[in-house]
Amino acid sequence: MKSIAFALTVLLTAFPVVADGKGFVRFVLNNQAFDLPPDAVSSARVIKDFNNQDALEVTVTPDWLAPLSSFTKDPHGRIISIFVCGALVAEPQLQGRISGGRFFLTGDPAVIHKAAVFLAAKSCSAVPNS
Repeated sequence: MKSIAFALTVLLTAFPVVADGKGFVRFVLNNQAFDLPPDAVSSARVIKDFNNQDALEVTVTPDWLAPLSSFTKDPHGRIISIFVCGALVAEPQLQGRISGGRFFLTGDPAVIHKAAVFLAAKSCSAVPNS
């Protein structure tokens, strides 16, 4: 299976607190939602993108590869909304199926680092340093 990794532009900086679990990472596509629980996130780390800007690399666990791939199948340029802990983080145009279980968030470094803290802690109650 070919892995497609793509960059997502970060839009917002607010991270409201939501209950851990449901909606931890939520994808919304064509008015349908797909939730990743905290244990579905294998890793989340800040790296440098091809422009030497901060980017958040998120990888899901093997159990979640097929469900995420299925949800993002046949995108043909549709907009996907991505939320972390209830906050809209990105609304990129999906260029391909997320089949390798890995995606990137790019944009405002403060948002990137806050999202990284929540994802790495696997909790929406984490309080990132501002």
